[in-house]
Amino acid sequence: MCGRITLKVVPGELAASFGLPVEPPLEPRYNIAPTEPVAAVREPAGELRRCDLLSWGLVPPWSRDPRIGAKMFNARSETVAEKPAFREAFAHRRCIVPVSGFYEWRRRGGRSEPHYFAAPGDGLLGLAGLWERWEYPGGDVLESCSVLTAPANRLMRRIHHRMPVILPEGSYERWLTTAADEVDRLTDLLVPAPDDALRTWPVSPAVNDARADGPELVEPVHDDPPDQLNLF
Repeated sequence: MCGRITLKVVPGELAASFGLPVEPPLEPRYNIAPTEPVAAVREPAGELRRCDLLSWGLVPPWSRDPRIGAKMFNARSETVAEKPAFREAFAHRRCIVPVSGFYEWRRRGGRSEPHYFAAPGDGLLGLAGLWERWEYPGGDVLESCSVLTAPANRLMRRIHHRMPVILPEGSYERWLTTAADEVDRLTDLLVPAPDDALRTWPVSPAVNDARADGPELVEPVHDDPPDQLNLF
């Protein structure tokens, strides 16, 4: 599962990391939640690669109500090619959701304890995503997206049994441009990240409030015992 993310990088760094010809005008965010606008890198057929803000929570074009997106912010990688809500987007409309990190919660002693996950060098991560278009009566268009998930790696399993699919940097072009009749070539990307791809630490429960935002949300609140989370 992946239900809260951060993106605190400056636009120039994001453009360089994801091969964008234009720097996107983004502001740092430290607590992006489903149904909110989220940055998505995509390369529609015949167009230059770009980064757009999409609603986080995919709304299939056949949906009667766009509120279904609140439940569709993640898609299981194991079934994405077959599920009616995601299979067309997987074939034709893949994207990358750039993040600085993400949060996950661990249940312990009747409480949910938030933890933050980031790359060891604090670099950007590219999460595998899908996007869709949905039309309101009258013609207005809602563009939305979902983040793919995979079984957790060893580090993540201490907190949660699922994790977002993190694309290797060298695979961005392949993820965005592979033709619909060749999507079988992408299955090697839909796997847990290597155990050393992330580091994690506990953070303040202030992040539980989706309205909270600020760099203090990702600050560690205490040190874990040596055999707990600080593995890398």
